Amino acid sequence: MTLRRLRNESGLSQESLAYQAGITKNQLQLIEAGRSTGRKDGAGRSNPRMATLAGLADVLGISVAALMTESGL
Repeated sequence: MTLRRLRNESGLSQESLAYQAGITKNQLQLIEAGRSTGRKDGAGRSNPRMATLAGLADVLGISVAALMTESGL
């Protein structure tokens, strides 16, 4: 997924990105996996809040629009 690629290109661990963005590592893992819940059989795609996207984009040094465009949202 795009978020994982951007995180890796920035040299950030999941823990570091999550902390700096103000979310939990578990939330970040779900977003990177494209899932809405931790259950493997859980229905639904990841749908993070705008504040979460803004925090992630800020840490990664890109705009929310760029993050959404690259992710195909």
